[in-house]
Amino acid sequence: MKLFDFLFEIAFATNNAQGSSSQAPAGATWVLVFTQLILPLLLMFAIFYFLIILPQRRKEKQFRDMLNSLIVGDEVVTNGGIIGKIVNIKDDILTIEVGADRVKLKVYKWAVKEVLKKAEPKD
Repeated sequence: MKLFDFLFEIAFATNNAQGSSSQAPAGATWVLVFTQLILPLLLMFAIFYFLIILPQRRKEKQFRDMLNSLIVGDEVVTNGGIIGKIVNIKDDILTIEVGADRVKLKVYKWAVKEVLKKAEPKD
């Protein structure tokens, strides 16, 4: 309720500051409040949404799609920089084979940063 009172006072004060000696109609104050306070906030939110939120959502969707398309045989890089080949997938845990000694490491799916080489799916 305080916000409404604040907006109304600003609109009324702005209307009186413009040199109007008579009381402005109620519709004029709402137009003034909308054009000077609410419209700029809506425009800022729209710009924020299209420049920041929407690209981030697209990036997250691509990441989820990449994780869901992992199959045994893919060569991946983890967030820690470990490069390995997937040998087993169980729920959200991947077993990757690393190095010449074929050491097997278990990592979470979300730890995969990128896929270097996709394995060819078996028919």
